[in-house]
Amino acid sequence: MAGKGGKMKRILLTLIFLALFAVVFILLGGGTWLKSAGQWLGGMGSKAEDAKQTIEKKATTIEKSVEKGIEAVKPGEKK
Repeated sequence: MAGKGGKMKRILLTLIFLALFAVVFILLGGGTWLKSAGQWLGGMGSKAEDAKQTIEKKATTIEKSVEKGIEAVKPGEKK
């Protein structure tokens, strides 16, 4: 039975520690840290989107040239 009291004490102290940590984080300007991190992540997302669009454009041009090459060499035709 003494073990159960120890678990409850540990859980209670952990919750108190987390609450204190949250208060200190807020008081030290954690909101601005989170905001700047969000802006940085947003910038990375837009860069990734630009790279994706560039790759898609190149892929479509390559696809078109391959299709033209396939049409140029018809089955049964010897070169």
